[in-house]
Amino acid sequence: MRDCCLSGEPLRILVVALTRMGDLYETYPMVASLRERYPESLIYLVAYREFAPALGPLSLFSGVFPVDPKSFASLIRAQKGPLEAYRAIRGWIDELNALDADLLINLTPNRIGAILGYLIRAREKRGLHMTPDGYRAHYGNYVPYLGMLVKNRQYNNLNLSDLFLKIAGVGSPSSIPLGIPVWARESVGRKMDQDGISGGSPVISFATGASQELKRWPSRLFANCIRDLLSRRPEVHVVLLGAGEGDCRRNREIREEVCAAQPTFGSHVHDWTQRTGTDELFAILDRSSVLVSNDTGTMHAAALLGTPVVCLSFANLFYPETGPWGAGNIVIYSKAPCAPCAPDSRCADPVCREDLEPRLVSRVVEIRMSVPREAAGESIRSLRRKLESETGGGRSGIALSEKDASGDFRYRPVGRDRMSAEEFFRRVYERMWKQELEGMDIRENIHWESAEFLPEVLRHAARLRQMAENGENLVRKVAVYMDNDRASVPENLLQELESLDRDIEEAAWVCPPLGPLSLFFRLEKESIDIWNPFDLPDLVGKTEKTYGDLKRRVSLFTREAEESAACAVGRRGESKMPCTPDELSEKLLVERV
Repeated sequence: MRDCCLSGEPLRILVVALTRMGDLYETYPMVASLRERYPESLIYLVAYREFAPALGPLSLFSGVFPVDPKSFASLIRAQKGPLEAYRAIRGWIDELNALDADLLINLTPNRIGAILGYLIRAREKRGLHMTPDGYRAHYGNYVPYLGMLVKNRQYNNLNLSDLFLKIAGVGSPSSIPLGIPVWARESVGRKMDQDGISGGSPVISFATGASQELKRWPSRLFANCIRDLLSRRPEVHVVLLGAGEGDCRRNREIREEVCAAQPTFGSHVHDWTQRTGTDELFAILDRSSVLVSNDTGTMHAAALLGTPVVCLSFANLFYPETGPWGAGNIVIYSKAPCAPCAPDSRCADPVCREDLEPRLVSRVVEIRMSVPREAAGESIRSLRRKLESETGGGRSGIALSEKDASGDFRYRPVGRDRMSAEEFFRRVYERMWKQELEGMDIRENIHWESAEFLPEVLRHAARLRQMAENGENLVRKVAVYMDNDRASVPENLLQELESLDRDIEEAAWVCPPLGPLSLFFRLEKESIDIWNPFDLPDLVGKTEKTYGDLKRRVSLFTREAEESAACAVGRRGESKMPCTPDELSEKLLVERV
């Protein structure tokens, strides 16, 4: 990419993010980092029209290109064929291409996103794109990761905001500039004066809504939580936030239920539903001591401001992926065996919402208020110790966000949950992807008390590695036929490759912890970037590389898992020294029997 300082012109950067409002907020740390690297750059956003008004305080964007989601999607799926669809959107594409972008960052991980990645011109592209013959292409090491984590969420420990930073090729920003207008702060101040909220009073905001009923904590549980909080902290003022008609009904019910049980609480519970626009929402969040929220766009807005968040996670929500970005935020999550649901799940009986106990939520809010707003160093360690005291093996768990050795924000469960098999593999993959995709060898002490689940996974991993090696050998045989100018590759050889790929895919079904390795391989193989379909040697070479990459990653996964589990075996054995990786499987198997 050309240097804006040398050219004398600012860089023109186009970000395509056809997604939900919360996800748009999650892209903003990436935008802040791009602006730090290229101070004079012009950064434009392509987003759905309905969310454009909510971008007001995100002042680093130079402009927004709004898209109508329904008409745009229908054009892509036009019955008359792709040519007619393109003709229908050509004017809009021409408008984007007139920008003459230096850099296109495409964060839309679907078919529409891939088509746009191909049609929009830019000197450099990062993210999801498409080759001329219709295959997806991944521009950047972490782009397949974005597609992989959807089906392997339980083994992901990377927050979406950090993932967007990696796709863009930038690190964490030093600050998150936001443009909250003075009038918005003054308006919030007047409303607080009208409600009797003094300048020194702690304010706890509650975002009780969400885009789907499945993602909403029940109103009665919110009411019980607020009652419990006010009974212990009577100086607190509670502000209920929302915008739609459903939010109006819900917040009215919550306030009435709180006041019915204790009328004196009425002067400390304030219903601000539909009383704040986007700018005022950011202003009240900035004034709040803590935000209690379902997984919503409001939650991500608070995270950008550095306002501590207590997030409620259940159903198809998964906190390591979509939890509020930044250190010192807390997630209370359901430990139901079926959680998290698939992203598109429509559970008819989401009983997991009941797993989050109102008293635990109010107590966690109180704990978060007891440490500085910007928790770091000793204050974050103190916060973790206090949260540990609230874990009692119930139906809900607690996770705290902290910055790891590489600068990413990770959620770490507290209490016994930090020893779960799922958390073990999340940490293993965390280290593996760091080394594989970034070349960073992060040595972090992982002390598991037990790893009896590992030998079976290692056996399946050894089989997967052998499959990858078989794939390399088969592709080399194909290359020999091509080098000898033979008429065609034997059909049985191609059938073997096809069968092998099915076996690699099925390996993840049999052993779910291997799912990320299997799917990452498939995504890379499907998106081999060949712009000339007749360049067969290039195709064969890149195909062989996908099998070699899978073999290397399985070996790295095995090594990281063995080293982590060896510490646990060493502490429980007679010797205090960790056992060697070669001894691990035998020791664990003996203990299991």
